[in-house]
Amino acid sequence: MVLDGELYEVEVELAEPGDIEALLQAFQTGVVKRVTAEIPAAKMVEGGVPAPITGRVVEVRVKPGDEVKQGTLIAVMEAMKTRVEVRAGRSGIVKDVLVKEGATVKQGESLVVIV
Repeated sequence: MVLDGELYEVEVELAEPGDIEALLQAFQTGVVKRVTAEIPAAKMVEGGVPAPITGRVVEVRVKPGDEVKQGTLIAVMEAMKTRVEVRAGRSGIVKDVLVKEGATVKQGESLVVIV
């Protein structure tokens, strides 16, 4: 959920099994559509390794100047208690690390730049 431009992880507990229908209808309202339309696009840069999910950066495994090969583990992200490994899509040198551990990033946003 996005509130005042900040991304928050939300867990929902349903009191009654049938309540899922009401919850799904709420997500189809104009309010939800308006809020999501106002979210800025992810920041992607040339040579960037994109975040595969929207979530929190748990660990960054590279630093500027590191040589990486395609498939090298770049970072670990987490969303909804699921960890996702982010790997280099190509070989090269890490030019810049654009995120810090603990940061929340959007899917598609560049985490590191490889040249």
